[in-house]
Amino acid sequence: MASTTPPTFPTGGAGPVDGAPGAPGTDEHEAWAADLAAGRQVEIAGVLCDMDGTLVDSVPAVEDAWRALAGEYGVPVPGAGLHGRTAEAVVAALDIPAQERPRAVQRLNEIESRDGQLLDPLPGVRAFLTALPADRWGIVTSASGPVARARFGAAGLPRPAFVVSGDDVAAGKPAPEPFARGLRELRRRGLRGPVLALEDTHAGLRSARAAGCLAVGVTGTQRHDELALRAHHVIDSLEALRVRVSGRRLTVAAVGADRPGL
Repeated sequence: MASTTPPTFPTGGAGPVDGAPGAPGTDEHEAWAADLAAGRQVEIAGVLCDMDGTLVDSVPAVEDAWRALAGEYGVPVPGAGLHGRTAEAVVAALDIPAQERPRAVQRLNEIESRDGQLLDPLPGVRAFLTALPADRWGIVTSASGPVARARFGAAGLPRPAFVVSGDDVAAGKPAPEPFARGLRELRRRGLRGPVLALEDTHAGLRSARAAGCLAVGVTGTQRHDELALRAHHVIDSLEALRVRVSGRRLTVAAVGADRPGL
């Protein structure tokens, strides 16, 4: 386990989004998904990663925070279906009086960003991120900025080029805005071509697909059959992905790849 001072990251929250790119081109995305399923290399512009449950083994910590908040307010603990949602969405799903919700959101963020967290990267994550060019990947998370910094720092992972947090968007996952912002950050760097999105929940996969990403589900928070309803492809962990860099050419392949999504 790693525990470090929370890092600071460039954010993807400045300025408006000119609308989501819309639903992906079916034939093109199906062709990329077929290449992944067959173990062939796919040339990509970059990678957008969810954090909780995709890169960092923080789902137990998230659920502990939900239980703590529910206990403080004397309401039932929310179900696992809220994974991938913002703090505002979680609080809205609880039976907390509307006038108390802003404080409840603040309190949930305080609990989730507390010092002393010890979090592990999930299998294959460190090697995968280390293999990526530093300017070709970012985080797209529903967590607030302080929570994202605390958890990423606790896991001791490589620094992303940027972070799109729940604070940066008007409409969180499953709306396309979070991944649309991430795509915009990569395009601003002059990167063109398909963008791989890694997600562990339905909400995140819906957001990624609607924004135009090649959406890859990572099992753990949800089962393969559940993720396959929304993902272009499903993997059991990031150990299944192989990155190859040649100059400015970036490719990814899935080893043992026989688990397509839709």
